[in-house]
Amino acid sequence: MSVKIAASIEISPKQAVESGELRSIEYQRLKAIMFGQHLYQPLLYFGRGREIEIKSVALNEGERDFVDDLKLYYDNHQEFFEGKELYLLRNRSRGKGIGFFEAGNFYPDFIMWLADGDTQYVTFIDPKGIGRVGIEDPKINFYQTIKGLEEDLGDSDVILNSFIISNSRFSDLPVQGSREEWEAKNVLFQVEDKEEYIGRMVEFVSED
Repeated sequence: MSVKIAASIEISPKQAVESGELRSIEYQRLKAIMFGQHLYQPLLYFGRGREIEIKSVALNEGERDFVDDLKLYYDNHQEFFEGKELYLLRNRSRGKGIGFFEAGNFYPDFIMWLADGDTQYVTFIDPKGIGRVGIEDPKINFYQTIKGLEEDLGDSDVILNSFIISNSRFSDLPVQGSREEWEAKNVLFQVEDKEEYIGRMVEFVSED
């Protein structure tokens, strides 16, 4: 199998890895996302009906869209990131990654570091459908719980935050709280606010 990564160049995946030319590619239902700020790459997404196993665990659609959107925001806002360092890490699964008993044994999908001088903004991010998640769920309220953990660290240079990136539309949620109430708990809506939610998250984190 060969993969086309440029209009006039076609090389095999093995050649791409060996030459260091591997870029974000799509082949049938497989997508490899190359994002230099992720601590390992590529991140892999395999569409529905998968017949192969991917390790580490493949991204689901909401996670794939989040990484794509963050990469696009980073690429388009280099002036904001000048003098700062941004890193993203896919958290490992339950029992192996970083989890929080305080939030119902919560294992957020991603950890994002934004380093600005001596200050480190560490943000736990979980893209997910929230159609069956109540507004008082411990995972939703982790935005508040994590501030207690931040205080316990006793280091003013480390700022902790948590966000839920909802790939459920607000209009599809059971009636329980206004959109403003959800957003006040650091729940951002990935579909309705596709062009804005990453910027809102990054600005909130860096101003905390």
